[in-house]
Amino acid sequence: MKSTRFGTALVAAAIAASALIGCSKVTEIRDVASEAAEQVVTSGTEQITQAVSGNLYTAEGIDAAYSAISKKVGANPMQVVEVTIIPGVLTVEAIDPKAPTELNQWTYTAGAVGTSRPVDYGDDTEALQQNLFAVNEVASGAIASAINGAVAASGIQGGEVQSVIIKRNLPFDESVTMLINVEGERSTKQVRADVAGQVTDVI
Repeated sequence: MKSTRFGTALVAAAIAASALIGCSKVTEIRDVASEAAEQVVTSGTEQITQAVSGNLYTAEGIDAAYSAISKKVGANPMQVVEVTIIPGVLTVEAIDPKAPTELNQWTYTAGAVGTSRPVDYGDDTEALQQNLFAVNEVASGAIASAINGAVAASGIQGGEVQSVIIKRNLPFDESVTMLINVEGERSTKQVRADVAGQVTDVI
């Protein structure tokens, strides 16, 4: 497999993940992560990406990504609006601890953290504060547990987890929720889980 093909897939995944931020306010869901995951899988580079980044669907992989991004952000735990995970790519929207009204997107892939991108949240600082949560409010083990149980909970035979989004469940309530998108050959479902990794709903 040519290295340029691998690079193209990584760039596509990172760009698609970044689109989740640029085209939405903090209270909206733009689930482009699934499309990015599909691009990585169909390009045949998913296994290579995971070999470099680590399996980001495991507690160990998530912890490694968080640790690397935290060093760039300058905060541990990070205060975030959203965490998005697709195969080989983990992205957070985190505030700058030195400038609490500045929200930035950080992406971890291929074992490294890319340059931050500013997030336009419409200067709605009240909404920003309402949506913030510390990443340690959802243990990496709970994320991995929810991911591991998502396919069975979805009832999709041969299904695979395409993306995971962690955010507050606003405007419905303030709880932090995991949205796990499972896709099969003929159907797609979203499995929702709480901070303990327990499935709460399948839609």
